[in-house]
Amino acid sequence: MRFPAARLFFLLGIVFVLASCAAHTPRYAPDYSNPVYTVAVLPFYNVTNDVGGAMGLREDFQRRLEHRHYKFMPLKEVDEILLNRMGITLGDQLEMTDAMELGKVLGVDGLVYGYVLDFDDVTTGVYNVKKVRAGFKLVDAKTGKVLWTGARGVKSVIAGGKAGVGISVLKEAAGEDSFSSYGIKGLDEIEGLDDWHIIRAGATKRFEDAAMLSLGEMLITKAFGVHLWLESNTMMEMVMRGFPSGPGTPRHE
Repeated sequence: MRFPAARLFFLLGIVFVLASCAAHTPRYAPDYSNPVYTVAVLPFYNVTNDVGGAMGLREDFQRRLEHRHYKFMPLKEVDEILLNRMGITLGDQLEMTDAMELGKVLGVDGLVYGYVLDFDDVTTGVYNVKKVRAGFKLVDAKTGKVLWTGARGVKSVIAGGKAGVGISVLKEAAGEDSFSSYGIKGLDEIEGLDDWHIIRAGATKRFEDAAMLSLGEMLITKAFGVHLWLESNTMMEMVMRGFPSGPGTPRHE
């Protein structure tokens, strides 16, 4: 598919419409067999250079719990307790303790762990890619048992010129870094981290045009606070399809 420069505004228009007009979130039936009622979404383990991206994904995950019949602890309260009681401020520090200890400190039934492996916008002109990849798991804080995992990588690719098309093909054939290369404890429990979904791919006749499209989109979306929104939202939609509903009632001991 060829991308004329004018198409940038069309693509951005789609992103802004989707971001500003949030789709109706479906209601889910409660699962009375689920042992988890109160939930804390922990600080995400972030291996990227984008702090805001990881924070945004964590907030989005929490927002999506609103229709899943859980009672969830506000993120600010989670962070304050972790800091004051355990000295934890970052997701990678959670590896120093176990789920049952965290559950006792936070006073919740379940814990959501998140791992953000990619939140990147690479613009070279020849090869331009936007990608978001993350994995998540829900853990029963009373037993330490993993109840659910989900993960996906999502990306958009614009190649510039014949050279860019060739490089894109080679990169796709080689694949992305395997999650196993990160050496993070707990990632091996999560399925789907090496699964990538491409939401759009195309090429321009000249690499200058591809660079202009990618750079222009990056600058505008950052200015309006929706950078990588399309990739992030697509990833979250795909991951959360399998997330279990809560019981809708307090857990009885």
